[in-house]
Amino acid sequence: MASTRGRRLAATLVVATVVGLLAGCTPAAEPAPGTSSRSDGRELSVSHHGPQPTAMTTEDGVEVWDLTVPPSAEAFGIDTSDGSTSGVQVGAYSSSGGGGRPVRFVLPGGTSVDVRANEVTFQLNDSPEGVDDPTTGEVLVPAGRSFGLRVDTPAVEGADAGVAGYQEALDGLGLPSDTVGELEQKIAAGPTGRPGDAPERTAVSASLPREQGMQFGVGTRFRPDQDITVFLLEYYANWDVVPIP
Repeated sequence: MASTRGRRLAATLVVATVVGLLAGCTPAAEPAPGTSSRSDGRELSVSHHGPQPTAMTTEDGVEVWDLTVPPSAEAFGIDTSDGSTSGVQVGAYSSSGGGGRPVRFVLPGGTSVDVRANEVTFQLNDSPEGVDDPTTGEVLVPAGRSFGLRVDTPAVEGADAGVAGYQEALDGLGLPSDTVGELEQKIAAGPTGRPGDAPERTAVSASLPREQGMQFGVGTRFRPDQDITVFLLEYYANWDVVPIP
């Protein structure tokens, strides 16, 4: 009975996380506290539903996120007042337009990275008791409040553009290029599933060493069965678990 309950609880948390992210990626009607500039100089409206984020400012048309501050709902503009029982809340910042908007992330250690983003989504996940594997005792979900970040950039078409975009992202973070070769190998390999099966997206990623309780990285993914391969480049971050207020 304990094993079944543990698995069900873990599954519930996973489903709640997916639902929360999907909900957070839907642009809301309320404007964000500021705008960013398009590549052609015009301002681009950003949609956000939630409180004013204390970790975000706008500098010369660039949306700037200070990720050196302690993670919190207030810092990332996440509304926790709706009484949701899922434990998952999001703060999503969405903009339309194929070229994305300029966003800068200030990272621990004095590093910063500039990207063009369509979506900046922070996630908060509360787990008061955590979840352990009933058989091995392995911690599946730590007790406390965890935060995550996903940044969606504009998609690009074609292997050359996909590889070049990933290489540029690695260079911007000062990361080695060894995963570029891995990406090229996966592109050359093509679909690897059984004939007739829809292949899953193939992905590679790399991340900076964890610093001040945060890990920041970048990855790209694609489906190898398409006539024109589309690459989706995403930046991501996660923080050490903190106590639930």
